[in-house]
Amino acid sequence: MKESYLQAAAFAALAGVNKKTLHYYDEIGLFRPAYVNEKGYRFYTPFQLDRLALIITLRDLGVPLQVIREYLGEGDLERLDQIFTAQREELDRRIAQLESRRALLESLQATNRDFLAWCDKGPQRLYRPEERMAVLMTHEEMERGSNIIVNYLTDGPGTGMCAEGERRFLYQKQKDGPIRVEAGDYLCLYETTSGPVCWEWLDSRRKLLREEAAAHGWQLEDRALVEFDDLAAAQEAPRSIRMRICEENSTEINHR
Repeated sequence: MKESYLQAAAFAALAGVNKKTLHYYDEIGLFRPAYVNEKGYRFYTPFQLDRLALIITLRDLGVPLQVIREYLGEGDLERLDQIFTAQREELDRRIAQLESRRALLESLQATNRDFLAWCDKGPQRLYRPEERMAVLMTHEEMERGSNIIVNYLTDGPGTGMCAEGERRFLYQKQKDGPIRVEAGDYLCLYETTSGPVCWEWLDSRRKLLREEAAAHGWQLEDRALVEFDDLAAAQEAPRSIRMRICEENSTEINHR
């Protein structure tokens, strides 16, 4: 046996990989040792580092082992370009997915922090940025349904109820939704309570907000937005209601 041979552990250390990785690559026929002695010990040469480096690089790029094996058998640069193109498209998809998850995380955390800051502390005047939403269930559909379940699992994040007078609809916040909710100061009430959102609860909270607004000389839009913290584990679910503080000529929620 020539002195240029390295045992698996030494070769793995030189390559910066785990010895078990070398064993696995040998078992699946992806990267064979240069020599196996009568006792079954694997030996490699430094000249094999380039081949292993190619495999490790492609793996770092997320290329499946089966694709790497096929490419090593072909050795075709056109095939390599196809592999790079496929991986770039996959990375773009994953980046978009991660950005979407980050946006969702930031939104959920912002909502949770609002509940942490204001829950059960009475009405609060708070600024809210512009939002867009889409109708999940119309007033007529809600009237026909005996039991209505709306939550993160069934309808996704950002669900709520918009109520004006005796009419209401369920909505979901969407970046490009057809309904625009004005930015501005809102009179908000965060609380923990059990039971469904019934008309008695809604009317009592709207009355409380109107009384608070009147005490400060503010005028509120008639519309009320009710939202829930679906991810809270407490038996008493956090919920909020808000009504926009406006001038004498109130601004409507516009469908654009």
